[in-house]
Amino acid sequence: RQFDRVLRVLEAWGYVDGWALTDAGELLARLYTETDLLLAEALRKQLLDGLDAPDLAAVVSCFTYERRGPDGSRPLPPPQWPSREVAARVRKVERIWRELAYNEDDAGLPETRAPDPGFAALLHDWVEGQDLETVLSDDEDITGGDFVRNVKQCIDLLRQVADVAPEAGTAEAAS
Repeated sequence: RQFDRVLRVLEAWGYVDGWALTDAGELLARLYTETDLLLAEALRKQLLDGLDAPDLAAVVSCFTYERRGPDGSRPLPPPQWPSREVAARVRKVERIWRELAYNEDDAGLPETRAPDPGFAALLHDWVEGQDLETVLSDDEDITGGDFVRNVKQCIDLLRQVADVAPEAGTAEAAS
């Protein structure tokens, strides 16, 4: 039953056609993350295209980052967005997530976790070239170890994006 539910969602979103993967399904099959379907949709809707490396890293961090602590159950926007473009793209990703979560809930599946932009500004600043001490001084809640762990997860996901991105410029920025 669970498999049939998953198949129904994947079919509704255009990732499978009967027992065959579509082109979108081939893309999805090459992503290995908890939010793989959400990321695949962001790629399909070109939400990662046309961004420079710092902005792309900031947006991609929303797929890997999860706030910790007692109030970590709900993602919050960063105190300040690194750019208007990042804010706009993340909001579009959040809209896709709401639709996906609705479809998953309707199918009786656990919902994909919400994108969390809480690390976006920090990662943007680091990729832009700011030194680690300056980046970490902007956020009292994140330790050096947490920063490194989150950066490693984002690097892994950026490598995957570089491998599957249909747009050459997106693949290059992710690299």
